[in-house]
Amino acid sequence: MKNGKMRRYAELSDKYIDDAKILLKNSDLAQASERLWGAFASIVKVKAVASKRNKQIKTHDGISFYVSSISKELKDESLINASLTVNAMHQNFYENSLTIEHVRKRLKTIRQFAWCPQIAAN
Repeated sequence: MKNGKMRRYAELSDKYIDDAKILLKNSDLAQASERLWGAFASIVKVKAVASKRNKQIKTHDGISFYVSSISKELKDESLINASLTVNAMHQNFYENSLTIEHVRKRLKTIRQFAWCPQIAAN
């Protein structure tokens, strides 16, 4: 069951990133922003299930709490910064006020977060 959940979340994350790239090309920044937030949330869920905690996260608050906890344990503030940055993507879905450059940079942030192996080890 653990591997099935991890695979499902990983597939969702990949899909959302691919969708965001297409939406960025079409200048649909609100939808691209929401897909990037979804990709980040899915990555957090993969890492939470993969961790020693084998934790399931079901809420927005749960995502923030998990990232905050891991950030403190690892003494890595960049994880909190990534979370705050990506939350701006979720807000942009409703506000549609960010530029294409802002949204593109968040794609890079999400990719860096996805490849942070120490998060899944805790």
